[in-house]
Amino acid sequence: MNPAWRRCGPGLAAVALAAVVTGCAQTPTGPASSLPDKVIRNVPGSSTTAHEPAPLPLPTIEAPLHDELPPTTVQYADVLDRIRAGSRLPDIDHPWVRAELNWYVRNGDYMARVFARAQRYLHYIADEVEARGLPMELALLPVVESAFNPFAYSRSHASGLWQFIPGTGKLYELKQDWWRDERRDVLESTRAALEYLTDLHQQFDGDWMLAVAAYNYGRGNINRAIRRNESLGRGTDFFSLSLPRETRAYVPKLLALSQLVRNPDAYGVTLPAIPDAPYFEVVQTGGPVDLRLAAELAGVDAEELHALNAGWNQWVTGPDGPHRLLVPAVIAPAFNERFAALGPAERAGLKPHTLVAGETLSALASQHRVPVAFLQSVNGDAGTSLNAGDAVYVPGRDVSPLRSGLVRSATSVHVVRSGESLWSISRRHGMSVAELARVNGLSTKATLRPGQRLAVRPPASGGGVQVADTGTGETRQIAYKVRRGDTLSGIARRFAVSVRDLMAWNDMQGTGIRTGQRLTVHVNASRDYGG
Repeated sequence: MNPAWRRCGPGLAAVALAAVVTGCAQTPTGPASSLPDKVIRNVPGSSTTAHEPAPLPLPTIEAPLHDELPPTTVQYADVLDRIRAGSRLPDIDHPWVRAELNWYVRNGDYMARVFARAQRYLHYIADEVEARGLPMELALLPVVESAFNPFAYSRSHASGLWQFIPGTGKLYELKQDWWRDERRDVLESTRAALEYLTDLHQQFDGDWMLAVAAYNYGRGNINRAIRRNESLGRGTDFFSLSLPRETRAYVPKLLALSQLVRNPDAYGVTLPAIPDAPYFEVVQTGGPVDLRLAAELAGVDAEELHALNAGWNQWVTGPDGPHRLLVPAVIAPAFNERFAALGPAERAGLKPHTLVAGETLSALASQHRVPVAFLQSVNGDAGTSLNAGDAVYVPGRDVSPLRSGLVRSATSVHVVRSGESLWSISRRHGMSVAELARVNGLSTKATLRPGQRLAVRPPASGGGVQVADTGTGETRQIAYKVRRGDTLSGIARRFAVSVRDLMAWNDMQGTGIRTGQRLTVHVNASRDYGG
């Protein structure tokens, strides 16, 4: 066992008693390296001010500035103690579970990084799990899904702590647009994940192992595996089903993690203590906010603030909300005071701009790389009829994706060439005309001009995306040519992948395939799959 994990010890003082909270983990390596494991790095507070811009009808805050989370009765010093007390999943001695348990014990550095990141989110998630009367071990599922990295992004285009693919995210009302991807939003993704797990639990007659398996592999696939075993006279419990290797390991990972958390002393490990107290508070902002300015006001590193508000794609939050920020609880009072002293334009990082002859909101939006709808929103009625000499609000500094790792969730910029139209550009970037028009605040019948900049969907090559740091092996991409008699489920079994992943990798809407079709498959690089 790696001694680094044992050295962590209790490590963390209670949030309410500390001005600085740091994790005991080592700096992470690999895809999650840009997400700090040490949390709340306090820096001197900023007294940033801005010149009062021209009086335009910007949004004002009507809701209370500070939104209290429901009061929590703290019965445990460590949230892991609360999870242990509410554990309900079976303690199963099975070779698959033992293998995953041994892996966790051997990889102490990895586990220390994961639990250091978990301290931001685990108290809130445990509260939500407990409020729904679910097994408390489900609060640990993000360890398996994303290693508690809210920016984790899988080959199947799953994103966030709970790793929702786009389709399932939309089914559970997780908004995904130019401004935000709520699959990464801590509050919304947790709500959606627990609703989804509850639905699966009901569908599989109260069997949590089948429900968790379906969360990974899809309810339809698990139902088909059950029906296949029933037709063969075999058992229909999780361990009896014929499932892809990923799903066969997925449920045992959660069971092994549950056993480890339930009794770490039995395995000779010491888990970092995570205070059973709110790590963050919710602040109502009343309108768009520049996250860089918010980090300065809060006196924290910008990465820390973004780790709590990971759902936002751009440096400025969207005009349609949600108009709230999560800020570390230990600095929330100081942040509230500084934030309340600013006007709406300052909070959004806007500056006044005087229009010159022939200049339009569309041209300004292109120049500042924001949708026209954003400028229309922050300028109110003034944005509908403009003349030379009028003052309008524009971004005061670059409004760009917060990090290169948000490739699929954010956008690329396309510079319009002579002769191009919304239709030709939408086809080139795999978008519909309606989607392209919507993200750029244009009519579907808009005429484009050469040099105009449009926000478009980035290439699907996956370059720069963050793959979930879950300790899996290296993979390689292959092109498989569909043969006569092939089925999608058969191909998935052959390459030990899930049907859901196959469909996502190939942007498929259904399971139908045709002879000669070429499919992209991401396979384990260490295995030889043969012809």
